[in-house]
Amino acid sequence: MTDLSFASATELTALMRRRALSPRELMSHTLDRIATADATLNSVVALDPERALADATALTARIARGEDPGPLAGLPVLVKDGEDARGFPTSRGTSAYRDSLPAARDSTHVSRLRAAGALIIGKTNLPPLGAAVHTANDAFGITRNPWNADRTPGGSSGGAAAAVAAGLVALGTAGDGGGSTRIPAALCGVVGLKPSRGRIPQGPSGMPCWPQNICLSGMARTVRDTALHLDVAAGHHAGDPNSLPAPATSYRESAEGPLPVLRVGVMRTLGIAEPRPEMLHALERTAGLLRDLGHRVRDEESVLPGAADFPAPFRLRQRILAYNRLLGVLDDFTARRADFEPWFADTLDDGRTLTPTDFAAYWAHRARLDHWTARLFDHYDLLLMPTVPTTAWPAEGPDMATAVRGRTVPISYTAVFNDTGHPAISVPAGLGPDGLPCAVQAVAPHHRDDLALGVAQAIEKAFGTLRPPAFATGS
Repeated sequence: MTDLSFASATELTALMRRRALSPRELMSHTLDRIATADATLNSVVALDPERALADATALTARIARGEDPGPLAGLPVLVKDGEDARGFPTSRGTSAYRDSLPAARDSTHVSRLRAAGALIIGKTNLPPLGAAVHTANDAFGITRNPWNADRTPGGSSGGAAAAVAAGLVALGTAGDGGGSTRIPAALCGVVGLKPSRGRIPQGPSGMPCWPQNICLSGMARTVRDTALHLDVAAGHHAGDPNSLPAPATSYRESAEGPLPVLRVGVMRTLGIAEPRPEMLHALERTAGLLRDLGHRVRDEESVLPGAADFPAPFRLRQRILAYNRLLGVLDDFTARRADFEPWFADTLDDGRTLTPTDFAAYWAHRARLDHWTARLFDHYDLLLMPTVPTTAWPAEGPDMATAVRGRTVPISYTAVFNDTGHPAISVPAGLGPDGLPCAVQAVAPHHRDDLALGVAQAIEKAFGTLRPPAFATGS
């Protein structure tokens, strides 16, 4: 029998297309799974079981009539609570918006999933406006890692990663502004792709993200499902003039196809990080696999621009992003600052203190990052490195002072590729001695999401997928 909790989105949609499983049967299972498993995780912050069952029943009837509702037909999907889904409040991970009215329309991203037949059933937790590498807020509390409830699933897409890793759903939406998809994916043992900048359209929004660091994404347990999500979500939309055209070929086909011989640069520290031994072991294991597959793999010791001043460029980056977040909530924050989490309110206030000199330094650093990666991709077709320096940190969040001293800052390997816009994917690469997932990150040239997916598929084929033991049974 198929384990519905851990079947892939690809498998589930195939079962429903050939009527071996009905959307209503899958929905009933999904709602039961959330009701039992999420009591430990606290990953789902909004759910409408009655509407979900009604939608699934209607879709079951359509399929019985011979209709093809689309590639995601009947698949229950949870949406990260940072983007709009019609009929659900958008709480944005903060007590300031917990009592928001239900959204009247979907984001462009969610509307594409719904048009492809997905059933949008609820929302997943995140830190306030995505501003942390653990998932906790005063509105809904702490979300926990399915591998160890004392640890975090990461942030900001921690609710999505925990829900997918624990088998609540096969697919969720996520978003990545400095590692917010890849970090939770790495800590929870699932796949997380940050697509090329503009690959998935953003909006509609009253305030564009002017630093252009955020990419919408999916969260899935397999590379094939990640590619399936991208096939549905990618493509230009007039509401986002920076969005990219749809690719000429399917990402699923690209992920399954043969890879050319690649020049792979293995990067261990970027000059700013000291990854734990288990992370280096996962990296060496993956580099060895690619070498055995015939790729030209060699070490690359180039350091990140600004490494000598670490962590100053990271701190400036976070202040710039705080300013961007402040602009998006300025009226509400000015009128009711006390409704926001105290630490987050202080972060937003800090954004007000930026000077023209700070902005000039930030954009000059961004230019240096662009030049640095351009030189690297003159010599390599792919960069391979850890996704994060350590396995999952405490559920209440990392000790950042200790992380700076120990050179284990969680965004060390991820934020740079938000700033440069390259596609980057985190793939599970085994377990550490603490029983927690380890992961590697593969970074491809601009607009080569297909290559990132293809390499990730080769890694997944060799290493397999992971299931947290406490949630691995009970289909």
